[in-house]
Amino acid sequence: MSLTPTLGVIDSGVPPGVCLARFHSPNGMEAEDRLGHGRAIFATLGHYLTLSRQDIALYKLFERRLTADAASLAAAFEWHLEEPPAWLLCSLGLARPEARLQTAVERLQAAGTRIVAASPRFGTAVYPAAWPGPIAVSGSAGLPPGKPQKGGDGRWYACVWAAREPRKASGALQPWQVGPPTLRTPSPLGGASFAAAHALGYWLAESVMALAGDVGDLTGRAGQSE
Repeated sequence: MSLTPTLGVIDSGVPPGVCLARFHSPNGMEAEDRLGHGRAIFATLGHYLTLSRQDIALYKLFERRLTADAASLAAAFEWHLEEPPAWLLCSLGLARPEARLQTAVERLQAAGTRIVAASPRFGTAVYPAAWPGPIAVSGSAGLPPGKPQKGGDGRWYACVWAAREPRKASGALQPWQVGPPTLRTPSPLGGASFAAAHALGYWLAESVMALAGDVGDLTGRAGQSE
C-alpha cells in the first residue's frame, strides 16, 4: 500500500499554483478557486501535511455559488468512480436522500474509498453523511486542531474553524490562536465543511506517517466506536 494515499475532493477549486493529478469541471472552468471555500479547505488540509500533485483529484462542483443539486453532486461522485481515491472529502450534503447519489456512494465504498462527509451539528440529517458507511464529521467550537473526537451520537467532532493560507513572510494568525487579531486579519470561516477537512487532514497525516502495514488498521478505526 502506498504511503501517500490518494485524495479526492469535491469543492470550488484550489489556491493558485496547486497542481492536480486529476481535475474536472462540468462547465469547463479552470481549477483555481474563485469563491474562497476551496482555498480554505486546502489551507485546512495543509495545516496537517503537504499535499503533492499525485495525491489530489478535484471535481469542481461549485462555480459561482456554494450550492448544488442532487444530480450535480451525484455526478461528482460518479466522476471519482473512474479512479477511486483512497479518501474522498465531501464538504456538503443534501437535505433529502437521493437514489442516484446513494448508488454512487455505495459503489465508491465498495471500491475501498473512505468518504469523509460534513454533517451539521444541529438540524436535520444530511446526505451522504447520514448514510451508513461515510464518516460523518461535525464541528465543535471548543476543539482545537488535532485529533478528532468520537461523539456518543456516532459522529466525529473536530475543530470548526478553517485554517488561513500562510503569508509569504510569516504565517497568518489562525482563528483558534489565543490573543487579539492582527490589523486587517479577516474574519474566520467556520462550519462542518472545515471540521471535515480538519478530521481528514489529521487522518491523512497519520496514514502517511504510519508504516504500510499499519495504515489499514489506523484508518479503519475512523467511523467506528472507540
